[in-house]
Amino acid sequence: MSIIDWSVKEKTLFVTWLRSHLAMGDMFINFIKKDGSVREMHCTLKDVPEYERVSEQTSPRKSNDDVMAVFDLEKEEWRSFRIDSIKSVRFELGGSTQ
Repeated sequence: MSIIDWSVKEKTLFVTWLRSHLAMGDMFINFIKKDGSVREMHCTLKDVPEYERVSEQTSPRKSNDDVMAVFDLEKEEWRSFRIDSIKSVRFELGGSTQ
């Protein structure tokens, strides 16, 4: 079953779980990019620089609950992905991949 098939309640619980774990440490998120390619991002929300959106727009951007912004630990920049594009998430405990 794909995340696309989940109920609103299931998606909300997953996003809450994902944000809480990213706030505690790093994770590997495997997702499908807009161009159809697969990417695995090593990311976190713990102890990262404040998110600053560089934009020429005069009005602030509307919040999108379908997209999650995270700090990419390899590129050392903020990146985002669509929640419904996630294929898998993993994290390491004590040196072993889970």
